[in-house]
Order: sequence, then C-alpha cells, then structure tokens
Amino acid sequence: MGLPVISVEFKKLAATALSRSVRGILAVVIQDATSGVTWTSKAYTTLEDVDSKEFTAANYTILSRAFTAAPYQVIVVRVGSDGTMETAEAILDKLTYNWVCAVPVSFQAGLVTYVKRINTARRIRKAKALVYNQGTADDMHIVSVANATVTIKDASETTTMTDYLPRLAGLLAACPMDQSVTYAALDDLDAVAEVSNLDTAIDGGSLCLFRDDDVIRIARGVNTLKTVAGDVTEDMKKIAVVEAMDLIQEDIIRTFKLFYLGKKKNTADNQALFVSDISSYLNALAEEDVLNPDETISVSVDVAAMRAAWEKAGVSTADLSDAQVKKKPYRAQVFVSAQARVLDAMEDMTMVFTMG
Repeated sequence: MGLPVISVEFKKLAATALSRSVRGILAVVIQDATSGVTWTSKAYTTLEDVDSKEFTAANYTILSRAFTAAPYQVIVVRVGSDGTMETAEAILDKLTYNWVCAVPVSFQAGLVTYVKRINTARRIRKAKALVYNQGTADDMHIVSVANATVTIKDASETTTMTDYLPRLAGLLAACPMDQSVTYAALDDLDAVAEVSNLDTAIDGGSLCLFRDDDVIRIARGVNTLKTVAGDVTEDMKKIAVVEAMDLIQEDIIRTFKLFYLGKKKNTADNQALFVSDISSYLNALAEEDVLNPDETISVSVDVAAMRAAWEKAGVSTADLSDAQVKKKPYRAQVFVSAQARVLDAMEDMTMVFTMG
C-alpha cells in the first residue's frame, strides 16, 4: 500500500529543501512616474522580461541589479513619484514574496515597521526586509546595511546604498540554505565607503561590506536581532539560520493545513501520526545538512501543554499519567514540541601551527 500521502509530502519537502531555498522571491519598491504606465506591481523572472521603456533610465539601472544573483523572481512595486511607504504597503499586502527592499531613502524606517507588523504568529511565510541604516531594528527578519555608498565598476560616480539595495537583496533571495552570504564577493564593485569599526558594526546588527584585498565582500551575514531571551537564541542573529527556520516552519504549517486541518479528527492516533511525519521530515533535513545530525532531533506531543490547557479549562489531570493525558486530546488543539539545531555555514577558523 505504500506510505500515507502525508508522509510522502513531508519526504518530498525535505528532499527539495535546498533547491527550493534558492527560489527566493524579491519585491522591490520604487517611485516611478513614467508616462503611460498604470500598473502598480509586475513580476519578472529575468532582466530580459523587463521593458526599459516602462521606467526612468535611473530606475531601470537600479532594478537591473536585482537580477545579478538570479533570484527566482523579482516583483517590482511601483508607487509613483509622489507615492509613500503607506501606498507601497497596500500593494505589498496582496503579494507573495520572501525578501523586500525599498529604494527611496524615506521608505527605510517605514519598511522596518511594516515588516515587523505583518510577521505575526499567524503568517506562514515570513517577510524579510533589507534596509539601509536601520541597525537598531532588533529583528531577525530585518537586515540593515551600514555602508553609505558603493562605487560600481566602470561608473564615473558613487552609488548610494539605497540604489544598490536591490543587488544585495537579490543575493539574499538567491542564497541556498547550504550556504551563507558571509564573504560573498561583489564582483560588480570597485570600492565601498568603509564602515569605521567593522567588528562593532557587525556586533551591533549591521550587514557590512568591506574590501578584502582586491575584492569587495559581505563581511558577515547577520540580521539586526539584538535581544536574545527565552526561545530567541544567538544563532538567530544569522541570516542563514533564520532562512532555514522560516522554510521549516512554512513546510510544517502548510502541510498541517493541507492534510490535517479540518480533515482528521483530533485523536491520539492522528496526533501521533502527525508527530511521526514531522520527525521523519526533520531527520531528512539532517541528511541534507540543514539540521545538525549530531545533535538531538526530537518531536513529541507536548504533554505539559495539554495538561495546562485542561487545567485552565477546569479539568484536573493530576491523577493522570503522561500516557493517559496523550489519550485525552484537548478539544481541537494539537500540542507539539520539537527540538533540532539548524546548521550555520563555516565562517570562522582558528588554527594553532607549531613549528618543530
């Protein structure tokens, strides 16, 4: 008879995790008032799909940079020359994307506020924003670049960082989960306005570009997260770790909604099946080097949470064993506890070399 369809779905998701992680969708917000253009958003897969006549020359150049790293898709959000971040928000609300950046300088703080607001616990696909000079955002889904300008090869003048954001955002969207953007080379650059204290800036939650011999690179792939407490750990300051976390969360929630939500009775057996499927999925991700196979990977029914729910409802579970509580599902709720460690990329090396 083969495996149940749900198990097959989880196995498929695990097997395609790395290939799907490079299929990031990037939304780029611009102000453009080119005559005759009435659309507010349009999706492109390659630069060849973009009609340069629909943009000002400056905006077309800026947008062309978003395709350099070949993200899966680039969605242009066009708000007009007098458009505001609030105008862009109404458009973004109707779109599906992984990363978003805005070119106007005046939109940077507003984009941070917007992404923080929409990334609720109920949102399956978390939005991630790349912004300029917003290092105090303190959010794992906000990445802030500290450098003010860059010099693009063969260009006669410097380019502001906000005009270069689509290039970096495209790189973030296209980066697979078995890699990180740390030390990624930006071969299109000749120079960058250096950050005065690189280590301090990185520790403060800024993504920084720097010159490494004759190449401009990303120093370390970090987000703006600073407050670490409870379930929020130091690992979550890394872009690569958060990307993997987001994909795993999205896979599990979507599969639950597709195959379980409203389709199966809330019995102990069905809960056990769901737990088993998640366990198989996480262990398969460990084989793909997304999760650490050498650390504990566990999934179980959260008995403590079930007890707490019954107690809050006025039903005592003091005389029930854990096995008995498992046989007593709480109404329509499923309580699951999982443990695993997302692998980061190799970024640091210490070697002691002894002559003798």
